[in-house]
Amino acid sequence: MKKYILLFITALAFTFSGCGDFEDITFKGIEGVKIIRMSQEGIEAEITARINNPNKVAFHIYPSDLDATLNGLNAGKAKLTNNIKIKAHSEESYTFKIKSDFSSLSMTDLPKLMSMATSRNVKVGLKGDLKVGKLLVKRKYPVDMVKSVPLSGSGF
Repeated sequence: MKKYILLFITALAFTFSGCGDFEDITFKGIEGVKIIRMSQEGIEAEITARINNPNKVAFHIYPSDLDATLNGLNAGKAKLTNNIKIKAHSEESYTFKIKSDFSSLSMTDLPKLMSMATSRNVKVGLKGDLKVGKLLVKRKYPVDMVKSVPLSGSGF
């Protein structure tokens, strides 16, 4: 039993020593936002972002909760629904799937929501922390973005 504990501690030490020179990732910008579905219950969208990972190790972005807004209207919590693997030593575009429900909207907000259906663009905002990491090492990165999105073909 002591051998297994020693082996585990040794493996853990190697894991943490390899992450000592971890550099910050950088978000190079939002390349696109596509609204998949928008209804009275909520919104489902895909956001494509360019990310630079200067590190020698790949890592994952885990499901996270972000505060969402539509034209400045509080749209509740947006949930990042999929794990995204960010490759080592890379600068690539990655697509994030987001789901938000409109449960936090009041009755006075519904007419504003319906007026968005006739507009050509809607400003989508996301704010919060993305959870990233590898194995036992986890960090949070702040996100604060607003992007104007065309509504054509959104299924609303």
